[in-house]
Amino acid sequence: MAAAELSARGADVLVLEEHGEIGQPVHCTGVLGYEAFGELDLPKHTILALSTAASFRHEDGEPVVVDSDHIVAAVVDRAQFDRALADRARATGAVVRTRARVDTLVVGADGVTITVRDAGAPVRARVCVLACGANYRFNRELGLGVPRAFVQTAQVEMPFPAQPRIEVRLGRDVAPGGFAWSVPFHRGDTPYIRLGLFCESDAARRFGKYAGRRARDAGVDPASLPEARLKMLPLGPVRHTVGDRIVAVGDAAGMVKPTTGGGIYYSLISGRLAAQVIADALALNRLQARDLRAYEERWRAMLGPDIRAGLAFRALAARIGDRGIRALVEVARVDGIVPLLKETADFNWHRRAALALLRHPAFRRAVLGSLWS
Repeated sequence: MAAAELSARGADVLVLEEHGEIGQPVHCTGVLGYEAFGELDLPKHTILALSTAASFRHEDGEPVVVDSDHIVAAVVDRAQFDRALADRARATGAVVRTRARVDTLVVGADGVTITVRDAGAPVRARVCVLACGANYRFNRELGLGVPRAFVQTAQVEMPFPAQPRIEVRLGRDVAPGGFAWSVPFHRGDTPYIRLGLFCESDAARRFGKYAGRRARDAGVDPASLPEARLKMLPLGPVRHTVGDRIVAVGDAAGMVKPTTGGGIYYSLISGRLAAQVIADALALNRLQARDLRAYEERWRAMLGPDIRAGLAFRALAARIGDRGIRALVEVARVDGIVPLLKETADFNWHRRAALALLRHPAFRRAVLGSLWS
């Protein structure tokens, strides 16, 4: 996103991609709100499924289904999605170089010098965008800081009997400090599923237990499950997202929704904002941290309220424990919370729904009751 925006504004742009193929390996569940496709002109041909419903349950309890026509989740082929964005960047004039793993990055008074493994002469640039995901070696070297906390994630994708909707399972035995999910879709006529979870610790073992149970429930041999992809996920922005001639975006900036761990939308927004600020700074040849700070001000104004609300919601969920989660699911079933979510929820923006829940008397009673019991 950043490369396409900058190149379209006339900058000479080079993207250094460490892997041999854009979009591989896939670490992401690939779900984002459908409205983002219109807002950011995203490639709709990469959408595998659209969903307006999800069920929530505490471990193996009875589910609560939230179904709303105005909350539409798009499930994308993440590898194809990334390739389409790379093609767009190329079409605007950017150069995308694969198998280009950056070994060193040195900021000088007049530019940034980057050495690429097995590539000969260093690369010189006026400014560098860090978009290296949840890998914080350069953040530490450049003094940007690292996220305040992390969670562990695990996921597989495989052919699977058709499922009616996205499902979320909660509970400390399933995923302490997080949740597990199943996201159904089709590739052609074949039904598929993405099974995954994020949690505080021991993700591989917990995922094996959860995925095995889901497989058995669907009549699938658990031994046929592929090996899960494991990843660390940041929770909370890094201390500084700009430095002299440096801007960090997406996971590299710690921009992930604290409530769900989703990062696609925030990554795209931050990439676009970064490009806008960098383009103006390049035109003035003013590329010190103080000149790029407008990027940090803009993303904090746009994303900061949702991130803060999400972090507060996570802290509350960690305190109420299983008893509270079970009570909240029951309250959602019988006390009007589902209609409230239908009215206030937004897949990409969570603050409005979080505040509405906190104002709901039954929700507050359930939370306070679990804290004081």
